[in-house]
Amino acid sequence: MLTIMTKSLCIFLLLPLSLLAQTKRIQPGKIYEPADALYAPMFGFRATVPSGYIGSLPRESEVFLLTSQTSPTEIFVLARQGTDLISMKKGWESGFDLTDQIRLKAKAATITNGVLSSEAVAEGTYINKSMRAYAAARCGDSGACITCLGVVPSAQYDELKKAVDAFLSTSTFEPPSSASPYSDFVWKDFLTNQMVTTYAFLEKGSKETSIHLCADGRFTAKVTKKGILKNHNPQYNGKLTGTWKVEGVGEKGILQLTFDKALPALTAELLIHDEKITSGGDRYFVAVSDKCK
Repeated sequence: MLTIMTKSLCIFLLLPLSLLAQTKRIQPGKIYEPADALYAPMFGFRATVPSGYIGSLPRESEVFLLTSQTSPTEIFVLARQGTDLISMKKGWESGFDLTDQIRLKAKAATITNGVLSSEAVAEGTYINKSMRAYAAARCGDSGACITCLGVVPSAQYDELKKAVDAFLSTSTFEPPSSASPYSDFVWKDFLTNQMVTTYAFLEKGSKETSIHLCADGRFTAKVTKKGILKNHNPQYNGKLTGTWKVEGVGEKGILQLTFDKALPALTAELLIHDEKITSGGDRYFVAVSDKCK
């Protein structure tokens, strides 16, 4: 029910999601400790991870997550361009029909000291009344707004509210930067101990090609029908091993695989844009490897 309520409230708030960045752009799957600096150049937003919380950007997600180290409290940090608190307040108060039986809306939205906040409630049948939700938003002069949202058991509501209010009250806005968010993206750091898999398996339900890139410089791969390997040379097939390296800082990286078998080395160009990894026009999914020690 917690997950369902959280997703429902994200729909209710009608906010396009965008990820945050550290002084060096945040890396999906990496854990950020209390007091770590966060910076979203597209929105000109700066903040720090609150005391008692850790931060992360889950893979394939655009929602930055703050998780309490002592309770089941989670705060989802979302962003939106081109709006203001008054417009957002009207939207929160009008609510959103999730289904024919359930409507979500702000309980008592207020704007105080530049922060819009409210408890969010669900109206209708089959509502878990033991859960409570809290949302707060703050906007910069450029029209960029940051919203924090959490759905927690009632016992953790005060903690949730306190953490959200503190996070936003200590944050700052500055003029947004149009510089590439990947200007300092280090491909080696990003790919080490990761598994690179063709995106096709998400559509077809089966992995086409997976490559595990381990920190010791070794890789293992399983190649079937598609992917970086098969598209380059049909000899790349089945289970393969060898060494790997990747070069590049920024939107483009160059991955090189050298095989233990008598096969020509492979060099592939990787691109990242809008949190999507592509090579040769095909999309790839990157996740933590379960085969690297």
